[in-house]
Amino acid sequence: MIFKIVSLFLIGMGVLAMFGKLTVPGMKRLTDAKCRQCGRFTFGKPCSCKDRT
Repeated sequence: MIFKIVSLFLIGMGVLAMFGKLTVPGMKRLTDAKCRQCGRFTFGKPCSCKDRT
């Protein structure tokens, strides 16, 4: 019984690891939409972090 629970747990963790390695379409666009200085998302407008310094 314990062996069955442990094996199912390990199989489940393996499946979650495989899903974690998948690349999401459009992820490059999301990473490009961040400000390089402060890391905030900038959708359609420039970041105001340069004005605050």
